[in-house]
Amino acid sequence: MASINKKLFSHLNVEDDDPVWEKFADVEFAKKNIFSDNKAYLVEDGLVRKYYINSTSDINTEVCAEFYFPGDIFTVGNKGSEGIYESINSGLAWEITLDEVKEMFAVSPECRFVQNYYLSRKLKAAMKREMLLLKNTPQDLYEYLLANKPHYIQNIPLKYLASYIGITPISLSRIRKRIT
Repeated sequence: MASINKKLFSHLNVEDDDPVWEKFADVEFAKKNIFSDNKAYLVEDGLVRKYYINSTSDINTEVCAEFYFPGDIFTVGNKGSEGIYESINSGLAWEITLDEVKEMFAVSPECRFVQNYYLSRKLKAAMKREMLLLKNTPQDLYEYLLANKPHYIQNIPLKYLASYIGITPISLSRIRKRIT
């Protein structure tokens, strides 16, 4: 049986001998795996994207909102309440039900730290992304990713990266050609 790489999640400040680790079940996933509702996940290996379906036109399009790399956490709420969480490649995650998470928060004050840490990181990232999208051109956004998040450029397929920036893959190709 596999065990969680606790060092990868050391930023959560959960002791190695904390019983919370035993509540997580391993989930090996393949490319294009859709993650189950009402669960929290710790990504140990692989890459996951969160996207929404934009159905405002005749053609449904996918709009990438976030990406999760090893060491990241994400939660999937009720079906239809959030985006869709899909793996970009195969990997390993650790899952726990949201009911178990709520129970841990009620029982253990130390877990509140993890919750506050997670929520503050999510809020800060969402505010930063919103400001980047509002104030910058697509080329500025791509250059920002090159300078500040090169792992995005190296690991995320261009069609998803284009969607994340808010442009078509052809437009992203033109930006990349101009920059090089």
